[in-house]
Amino acid sequence: MPKKEEVPLILSTKKEINTHLNGPKFPLHMTLAGAFNLNPSEIKNVELGLSKSFSPFKVFFKGYGMKDYFFQAFYVAVELNEELKRVRVKICDILNTENLEFMPHLSLYYGKEAHEKKQSLLKELPNLEGNFVVDTFYLVSFDPTNIEWKILNSIRLEGL
Repeated sequence: MPKKEEVPLILSTKKEINTHLNGPKFPLHMTLAGAFNLNPSEIKNVELGLSKSFSPFKVFFKGYGMKDYFFQAFYVAVELNEELKRVRVKICDILNTENLEFMPHLSLYYGKEAHEKKQSLLKELPNLEGNFVVDTFYLVSFDPTNIEWKILNSIRLEGL
């Protein structure tokens, strides 16, 4: 979750898109890994492993993307550079989850909307390009049916 002061243009763009498309509300975030199961006794060790294994790093973004998929309907494209690939591999290793297809992005809108409507809205949006620093990971419980988030813990990156 980028800090608000690092991405004000993305946040205002997300708000504008939601005004036009009326999607569910959700925090601006980039999912690094999902669909893993941790029992309560494992959580502290995983959090410590994540904290000590990573130093803060930059994420670079540029432009928009759209798909006909509810959770990637309209987003800011994130560069999948070598550093982000290494971060992803290490996170999957620590969480003991498969490192399947990974398309980093910052979702602006969740929903099913006609491509033409999203495309016409795109013409009104500002150019987005920049970066932000990731210095905290969040463990989140997510209910995809009701699109409800619950942050379980924040993990400051202190490692290497």
